Amino acid sequence: MRYWKIIFALLVVCASAAYAEPNTKSGAVQVVAQLYRDFAWEAIIDEPEWVGHNLLDQPRLVLERYFDHNLASLILQDRQCATQTHEICRLDFSPIWASQDPGASETKIVAGATPDIVSVKFRYPSDGTKIELSYRVVKTNVGWRIADIRYSSGSTLLSILSAKP
Repeated sequence: MRYWKIIFALLVVCASAAYAEPNTKSGAVQVVAQLYRDFAWEAIIDEPEWVGHNLLDQPRLVLERYFDHNLASLILQDRQCATQTHEICRLDFSPIWASQDPGASETKIVAGATPDIVSVKFRYPSDGTKIELSYRVVKTNVGWRIADIRYSSGSTLLSILSAKP
């Protein structure tokens, strides 16, 4: 009888562990999808009282819900540079909209060809231009986080923020 209890307990633990481990692609897609859910308003609300609440103005704690520690640090460094110099430093556009004037329609967020890539596709409403961003995500001890964004121009957010002055 005692062995049955041990076997049952082991089965419950194994089943729980298997259930708790998210699908690799869905976990990677989820962090990017959550970023767009939380900041979609940037593309549709044009109200002066919202200025200062956009993604790039968020504290480290919020940035690290989406970005890995390195990318969050680079975003904060660029913001500090802009604050100190009162000028644009490295980043002069919204990284998730690939534009100075965020706008999007027909947004799709899908898993990429490999588990560490998430593709975001949308159109600029003003002229219908198709945009595709490629997010590189990494699995950290706190879940999937965005490590870089590749733009259609070939540049990446990491290279832009890491560039020497």
